[in-house]
Amino acid sequence: MSERDDRQLSIVVGGRTVGENLQRAVETGKVVRTEGGRFKLAQFPKEGNELALDPYIGRAGDFGAPCAFLNGFMFQYVYAEEAVPFGCRDCYKVKVVSDTMRQLMAVKEISESIPCTAKSGAEMNNGLTQHLYGTYFYNWGLSKARELYKTVRAKVDAHPKLGPTVRMLIKRGCTNYERKCGPSDKYTFDPKLKDIEDYLAPKFVDSPAPLGRKAYDRMRIFEMMQAAYRIGDETYKDFNGGRNLYPPIVTYDPE
Repeated sequence: MSERDDRQLSIVVGGRTVGENLQRAVETGKVVRTEGGRFKLAQFPKEGNELALDPYIGRAGDFGAPCAFLNGFMFQYVYAEEAVPFGCRDCYKVKVVSDTMRQLMAVKEISESIPCTAKSGAEMNNGLTQHLYGTYFYNWGLSKARELYKTVRAKVDAHPKLGPTVRMLIKRGCTNYERKCGPSDKYTFDPKLKDIEDYLAPKFVDSPAPLGRKAYDRMRIFEMMQAAYRIGDETYKDFNGGRNLYPPIVTYDPE
């Protein structure tokens, strides 16, 4: 281990050094160290409440943030959920809240007409939000997010399946940061975190999606229809030819 390794990994975050946090993650099977000395997230962690496989479908844009590295690796393991990554300090998202799958897919349609990174998905199983469905538009900086908010708001208001009653908001970073580190308007960022992230970024290997993008999106849409079915949202039939997802159960209650 070089002196630079010692310097970066000896920085204390949350009462332990980042090197100790990383070693702990490796020992518990949450992070895997490859033969080449690089790190990747375990596909099936042995324990803990790690974030589930991303249940969203979306489009790539110019955002370019390595979210698996910053949130999945740095925040959850290297920082032991005690510090928001330096690389996330200017991340702001415009969120459109949908009450039905029909609305969600209408917002997704809007997202495909706007040249920025976006994702849409069912959120009723997400313990970090009270919303049923959500679409996120990613931006660097609050001023740009506010500009984009106006653009998206106009398109949502004019869409025949949406309108002015659809809720929109701007949020900073990821919600699990606020759960662990407090309100996002109170965040502080130690410049030392940038050095740690610059050092570990080339040592991190992001696992590719197990399926191709089209197959992955088809699977996610079916999962959305299942989620809609569970909450009684019949608008999922817009996307499967109007069929019931499952046959109705036989009942025997009296009239």
